[in-house]
Amino acid sequence: MFEWKRLLRFNRYIGRGNEEIDYQWPTSKLPIISIRTSAGTGKPKVALGLIALGDIAIGVVAAGGVSLGVLSFGAVAIGGMLALGAVAIGNGLAAGAVAIGDLAVGAVAIGQSAVGAVGIGEYALGAVALGEHVAGVVAIGERVYGIVAIGEHGFGLVPIVGDFIRWIVGLFR
Repeated sequence: MFEWKRLLRFNRYIGRGNEEIDYQWPTSKLPIISIRTSAGTGKPKVALGLIALGDIAIGVVAAGGVSLGVLSFGAVAIGGMLALGAVAIGNGLAAGAVAIGDLAVGAVAIGQSAVGAVGIGEYALGAVALGEHVAGVVAIGERVYGIVAIGEHGFGLVPIVGDFIRWIVGLFR
């Protein structure tokens, strides 16, 4: 019976089961594609290349447990344009449970524009939103919109805003 796995050039470099994976193309000195994992045995391996996959990945496109790159995917992702991971930190879009970036989307989102359960930023949207222009169940900032609105200007069912307080004081003058 013919085995399709024999056609793959890098098959001899990838582990079967719990074996380590160590593959660099075209050379190990200057890899374009680097795939390196320790398969949970020993210390983590670092994959370094334009496209890097591994325990710790550093490259233009990086994916791994800890990844650093322009486009970064992993448990801890630090990216230039895009970071996707449980903890995502980036200059562009960051998405994850904890996201820090210019545009942050996550359970806890911190950035210029933030969307999440807790959103902190100049423009924030979330259950609890803090910032300059915010909307949320609890909104705290300068311009606020929410059920509980705390700020200078805004609207809410429970408005604790400067405009509302000045309006109430004006009624009794």
